[in-house]
Amino acid sequence: MAKRPVTWFVLTDGSRARFVTRRAEGPGYDIVEEHESAEARVPTREIMSDRPGRVQESTYSGRHAVDVRHDAHRERKASFAREVANRLNKAAAEGAFDALVLYAAPRTLAILRATLEQGARERIKAEVAKDLTKVPLADLPRHFDELTKPGG
Repeated sequence: MAKRPVTWFVLTDGSRARFVTRRAEGPGYDIVEEHESAEARVPTREIMSDRPGRVQESTYSGRHAVDVRHDAHRERKASFAREVANRLNKAAAEGAFDALVLYAAPRTLAILRATLEQGARERIKAEVAKDLTKVPLADLPRHFDELTKPGG
């Protein structure tokens, strides 16, 4: 008997990820893996709670605050997205799935595209810039069917 192809549906944003697949028996989906980053959920105001540093200009006596040139919250979310991509790279190398369908927040999707290695990337069947991380398992078929509708 031929092996049924395994498709992982990856639902991720900057702090949560679920990998789900169709049930072998009956309708519906099962969770393969779940990942969560508590760090990526901490608001920027709590990460950067200290006052910005101050500098003394050499040409005059004024002082001013030093602007932070990066958003620590956004960087933590990007780091989580890279961790998700690395997990998918490992699973692809192990042959855990035959196809990938990515549902991700737009920024996260861009990071996944940049971080996925060739072995995982060549198995991508669809990419949708949509965050489904909070959608209950029972409601997922309605969203996944959008891919198979004409014009969808």
